[in-house]
Amino acid sequence: MNYNEIENLLLKYREGRCTPAEKDRIHQWYEQVQSDVPQTELSDTEKSLLKARMWIAIQHDRKVPERRTVMLPRFSRNTVRMFSSIAAALIVSLSLFYFYSGRSSQGKSVTGALLPEASREGLVSTHNNTAQPMPIKLDDSSEVTLAPGAGLTYPRKFSAGKREVELSGDAFFNITKNSHCPFFVYSGKLVTRVLGTSFWVKEAGEEHQMQVEVVCGKVSVFENESISTDKPSSPGKHRFNKGVILTPNQRVTYFEESGHLMTSLVDKPVLLTAHAELPPAIYKNTVLPEIFQRLKDAYGVDIVVSGEAVNECTFTGDLTNMSLFDQLDLICQSNDGSYEVQGTRILVSAAGCK
Repeated sequence: MNYNEIENLLLKYREGRCTPAEKDRIHQWYEQVQSDVPQTELSDTEKSLLKARMWIAIQHDRKVPERRTVMLPRFSRNTVRMFSSIAAALIVSLSLFYFYSGRSSQGKSVTGALLPEASREGLVSTHNNTAQPMPIKLDDSSEVTLAPGAGLTYPRKFSAGKREVELSGDAFFNITKNSHCPFFVYSGKLVTRVLGTSFWVKEAGEEHQMQVEVVCGKVSVFENESISTDKPSSPGKHRFNKGVILTPNQRVTYFEESGHLMTSLVDKPVLLTAHAELPPAIYKNTVLPEIFQRLKDAYGVDIVVSGEAVNECTFTGDLTNMSLFDQLDLICQSNDGSYEVQGTRILVSAAGCK
């Protein structure tokens, strides 16, 4: 696929005219260029431009479509009342159908995802019906904080070889480290596996989307193929597919309909260590590579410099207690440069140094 073909496909993507297969093709191509898989047909400049445009197109696709005004024909009052009665009956019937089918599917999901050897009496189901976060302490001393409206199902006592819970809604996990007993969070078709770390599991703004955000440690995220297909799985057996590994300040968004996992940075990266442990960020004619290395160490984020000219630039100023993106804004403004978040990396470029 050449540059013009990809441009035309992106235009169709933004206009909502892509087929599911074409959407998957765009997502797969974005992952390839993001992971530096060789693409001999395109130059480095074309790949950089297309990566930015693809990300904008994908973000645009997630937005809620505009409401359109539709002119309806006029009917008599009796006709309107008749249609209103029929519509009301249909709404009630559909509501009951989705309510009971939803309850049935939820029950099936719980029994299929949690410990098969745990009896129903050995499981605890908690739902946060309050307006405040709800802390829960698990058998292994791990802590889970449920957001309002979230629910958690977990065993009263974990087995010796595996710790498993099921989540609906948003929650923050602070998991006790145990290298011999991995911890699994099942949230719909998404599975998060850790040995001991802190992370968020969230329902994204769009329907049928989930997100995992890592605060510290390392997290593996998979699609649970045994739930996404109609084929029954053996007791205690799960088929995991399309996994990604996340490190601090990284996020993955799972698109349930396509089974696609897209990695990115969190909106507000946090320091890996406490503020008190870091020396003041005061610079005087300091070259940018040295500053970027400090930011990499502080946030665990990969910062890539585009072009050798950036290496000759310097910065003078106080960046203490500023967020990562605020620091980059100030550094780039002082050097007539710019930066762009591409997946889990930050690309910095500068036309010249002031």
